[in-house]
Amino acid sequence: MHIINELDAGGAERVLARIVAYNSKTPDLNQIAVSLMDEGVYGPDIRAAGAELHCLGMRRGVAGVPNGILRLVRLLRNKRPDAVISWLYHADFMATLAVALSGMGLRRLAWNIRCAEMDLKQYGRSTRLIFRFLCMMSSAPAVVAANSHAGKKYHQKCGYHPKRWVFLPNGFDCDEWQPDAQARTAFRSELQISDQTALIGMVARRDPAKDHDTLFQAINICKQRNRDVHLVLIGHDTETLPVPAAIKKNVSALGLRRDVAKIVPAFDLAVLSSSFGEGFPNVIGEAMACGVPAIGNDVGDVADILGDTGKTVALAAPMEMADAICQLLDESNAAKLARRTAARRRIVDHYSLQSMNTRYLALWKTLAGEQEFRSSDFPD
Repeated sequence: MHIINELDAGGAERVLARIVAYNSKTPDLNQIAVSLMDEGVYGPDIRAAGAELHCLGMRRGVAGVPNGILRLVRLLRNKRPDAVISWLYHADFMATLAVALSGMGLRRLAWNIRCAEMDLKQYGRSTRLIFRFLCMMSSAPAVVAANSHAGKKYHQKCGYHPKRWVFLPNGFDCDEWQPDAQARTAFRSELQISDQTALIGMVARRDPAKDHDTLFQAINICKQRNRDVHLVLIGHDTETLPVPAAIKKNVSALGLRRDVAKIVPAFDLAVLSSSFGEGFPNVIGEAMACGVPAIGNDVGDVADILGDTGKTVALAAPMEMADAICQLLDESNAAKLARRTAARRRIVDHYSLQSMNTRYLALWKTLAGEQEFRSSDFPD
């Protein structure tokens, strides 16, 4: 059973849906997804894969917690899952209480950390209180999993002291995320953009962590250097971002799209300007799987994911990001092709969906008592 706060567009939600759908193809691996709120963006995908989905309709805020816990306890007692994995802080909190109250035993529970350096001042009081609770109670679950080395280090620094850590890096379906020569023409036609214009894409919701302002400044610098660039923003609420007037004609903010895998191959470069919060950002790996070189701020495990296929820049450094964009755009055609090929090869070799799923299977079997814990199942 997977428990998450909601299933709206986000990296953790996307990976959960990916894992559930992938394993639903195997008859003896029944997957139950639980959204404490509603089905959001990914609920229909989970249902379409044939997996079981329960939406508990919990109201936002502290007032919704007691009823949400009671509903979750009833579901746990009814389903009696062999293993429970909670995704993100609020779900970790709710799942810990509900599993304990259900009588199942916390030995079947794992928390799944999906972020690294968090600026908790940017979030509500309830999130800060829950985080403090989790720091104190981090020895309660059988396992605390992290999808990035940076995430583990940050949470250790904050006081997490679990019985056991495991490393669960993200993985990608390289059949879904792949180069597509037709995407470039089709997407440019949609945006009515010349073939000579360089498309710079960022897939990220509107959120303080994503630091769109730094990216806007970098694009303006590129424009001042006479680079013919156009920025594409995809993600929840990006259409409401206040784009500076100086680059308004150079930006397409498209909001939430469900055809992202058909759009990303059209990019010349992918960027991620996040200034905090990222552990293992999906959008970097997805772009690379599509053969699109990426530039990311030095957050989470971005540098490890990129290897030498892209560029990592300092946080909140628009000049450095602009330099990186210009350098990659100015490479020869042969160098660009080599970089695109290397980017995809790195994902295929190190971050495939199959390799990610092997780790999740080992974790579930350990929680279910089907096998002893083996550190070799979760190599760093």
